[in-house]
Amino acid sequence: MALVILGLGNDLLGDDGIGLIAAEALRLCESPQVTVRTTAQSGLYLLEHLQGFDDAIVIDSAVGDHPGEVRELKGVDVRPVMVPSAHYAGLPEALALAQASGLRVPCRLRIFAVEMDPVQTIGAGPSRAVQDALPVLLSRVAEAAKDWGYLVRLPSAEVIRHA
Repeated sequence: MALVILGLGNDLLGDDGIGLIAAEALRLCESPQVTVRTTAQSGLYLLEHLQGFDDAIVIDSAVGDHPGEVRELKGVDVRPVMVPSAHYAGLPEALALAQASGLRVPCRLRIFAVEMDPVQTIGAGPSRAVQDALPVLLSRVAEAAKDWGYLVRLPSAEVIRHA
């Protein structure tokens, strides 16, 4: 069994970088069964980060009404939709295409997203509300991995504080 924890985001857009920050904090927890990766890419480009793994936990941000709230979507909740072109493909479409093509991609998927305000400042770090969600986010990711039989040790409070 092999798990990938994939942090998504753009570190130049404030709160949108929380997936990258969370994944970097978890990088200390890698093991032969658990790999941590980060990317600012999206769509079909995500396949290169997911291919070859049995399971995936994706960490990202999402615009919402309650900045700092951690939400979860399970793979069964994320279904592909018809898109006019591969340029519009998101994670569900990329995984569906990969499976139809016979590529080895995760069968199990969980997505954790921290809600953020729709307005972001270029070059700013995460807002206090989103930054304060980091311990809860990391704990939920570790618990999800444990549910699947993987050991993900949480980083120390000191590491989290400086993430």
